[in-house]
Amino acid sequence: MHLRLRTLSLFLLALTACSSQKLYRWVPFAGEKPARPGAVPNAARNERVKANPFGPITGIMAYGLEMRVTLTPDTIKLPDTRSFEARTILINRSKKAVTLSFNDSREYDFILRDAAGKKLVQWSDDQPVTQNPGYIIVNPNERSEFAGTISTRDMVPGRPYTLEASIVGYDRLTRTVNLTPTK
Repeated sequence: MHLRLRTLSLFLLALTACSSQKLYRWVPFAGEKPARPGAVPNAARNERVKANPFGPITGIMAYGLEMRVTLTPDTIKLPDTRSFEARTILINRSKKAVTLSFNDSREYDFILRDAAGKKLVQWSDDQPVTQNPGYIIVNPNERSEFAGTISTRDMVPGRPYTLEASIVGYDRLTRTVNLTPTK
């Protein structure tokens, strides 16, 4: 009984001594070390919480990739604009490299449809196709861009259209953009 009492009192005495000498240095579960006023921040710690250079996720996510579609110009004025540029951007948001494999040289495609769903223009119709298999590797925190020029010859001002951008062979990497040309 006395041995237990002595052991307990020695433990309490040691714990009290540790608390006067900053307990967090000796006991791992006591919490984080408080910040000293005027201390220089740790650069390695700040790199881990660094903001993503591509900003927040605004497109669809599939296979660890974010898919964005942009149009240039933003507003299409039909008598003046004979074509517009559509750009698909794949951003790797994962911590591992993502590899996309293709059976031929067609890696991406753009299809312009009217309100009824009728296909007006398919970008890949005017592009040469070779039967060489290919692949794209997108490393972490990097992006890959694909651009195509879409003709506006069949478009009428004021009518709604949809542009379907897709990565060939990857159904989950398809995005539609609604657009209405103005006069």
